Amino acid sequence: VNLDRVENPPLDLLNENITIEAALNLSRLAQEAVDFLKQDKVKAKTLEPNFCHAKCYLFDPSQDDDRNKYFISGSSNLTEAGIGLKRTNNLELNIAETGNNNQYKELVEWFDTLWDLPQAHNEKTIIAKDASIRKQKFKQYLIEEIEKIFIKYTPREIYYKILFELFGNQILEIENDPEFNRQVGRLENTAIFDTLYDFQKKGVLSLIRMLQKYDGAILADAVGLGKTWSALAVMKFFQMQGREVILLCPKKLEINWRRYKEDQASKFETDKFKFFIRFHTDMNSDRLNSYSDRADKLFIDDKPKLIVIDESHNLRNDKSNRYKFLVDEILKKNQDVKVLLISATPINNSLNDVRNQFKLMVQGDVHGYEEKLAVKNIDYSFKQAQTIFNEWRRDKKPQIGDFIKKLSGNDFFRLTDSLLVARTRKMVESQQTDLVFPVKTKPQNLFVTPHQLGNFETFEELFDHFPPMLSGYQPAFYLDDRKEIKKDILRDEKLRDHFLVKMIYILMVKRLESSW
Repeated sequence: VNLDRVENPPLDLLNENITIEAALNLSRLAQEAVDFLKQDKVKAKTLEPNFCHAKCYLFDPSQDDDRNKYFISGSSNLTEAGIGLKRTNNLELNIAETGNNNQYKELVEWFDTLWDLPQAHNEKTIIAKDASIRKQKFKQYLIEEIEKIFIKYTPREIYYKILFELFGNQILEIENDPEFNRQVGRLENTAIFDTLYDFQKKGVLSLIRMLQKYDGAILADAVGLGKTWSALAVMKFFQMQGREVILLCPKKLEINWRRYKEDQASKFETDKFKFFIRFHTDMNSDRLNSYSDRADKLFIDDKPKLIVIDESHNLRNDKSNRYKFLVDEILKKNQDVKVLLISATPINNSLNDVRNQFKLMVQGDVHGYEEKLAVKNIDYSFKQAQTIFNEWRRDKKPQIGDFIKKLSGNDFFRLTDSLLVARTRKMVESQQTDLVFPVKTKPQNLFVTPHQLGNFETFEELFDHFPPMLSGYQPAFYLDDRKEIKKDILRDEKLRDHFLVKMIYILMVKRLESSW
């Protein structure tokens, strides 16, 4: 009776008593066993409800000479170790005799009696997980069980199996966490999340999970994959959890973020984004104290926080005053803080760049990942990784695959796999086939004379002719603005397009003038 059959039991080479060589030969041996069982002359029965624990192997070549017959009986199983073909730590006791011994004849009679017992069945009773009962020919049952060993899987199925072994626990964690699914359900009803592409939504959920589990994550998607909107979705999730959100960015990017805050008439106005904006250059007491939008100007209180750092590679130097101030005066002085880093280029000069960004998530503690990721000392791990990288770079023909192999025993990949979301355009296109990125056309050099440009009598006529031809650079002029809210000059898209076009055609005319 089988109460709980495993459909495809795995072979664990690390924990089971099977060598790699034996595992590689297992498919062939299993096929030979099935071929043997499929012969008509091979019979098989099972005892039910009894269990036969006896081990007796009778051999009868059907020859007249009894000395060619023999038996083995004792404690050994019919395995390589049991019959002495493989070393084992078990202590076995068996006896063996030829057919001219009385014990052989007695064992034959014992087997024949057992074979004819009412409890010896040709069919096996199988009880499924749903408690349903069915009968199956015992010989066929044996064949099907052994056939599972040499199932031929496609490369795609093997690839999916590898992915599941690597990330299955993470998938099951999400599926078995109703509270997380409820929170994500609220996020899915927001305007920002609904606007994202599928690959962005997957990245957002991964980042949220990382932040919940490790208190930190890095969004390092390639340029043009919408990191700002992905980060906004993450910020909205934690804003709904009651966290205070603080954004640190270069001053030149302020308008890119401020436009999405509450009361800015953005397309996400219904989401009511609330977050404080500070600059990388504000990482000192004097600068922070100059702001008036918050009572506690250094962000030190008991409220849980999410700190988002855009262009985080600007804080890659752990010896800089800005880095030290952020760690010592803000991160360390808050009890519950999570850190989301955003950078398309987390590594600029060396692996230490991303190391220092990882350290921001654990308030600069080199042992900060020991408990959750078993990384005892992040400085030591990255020192090893950098040494491996330097050696690999000195190769005459360095291959990225060789570098990955050399790093396989290092903590580097454990950190990046656990804390980093990074996709390229090529990866996104392969996963989301309906998404197409523009392909940049190679520039063509055209050699023309002034007469080929048009019927222009003077240089001034040519100069004045450019703006209408640059309509592709000023799309805001062609939008319906009847419902448009009045904006200041820095947020007026029409004015921004106007100045952009003016700058472009001045540069073009200068180029023409220099080659006239």
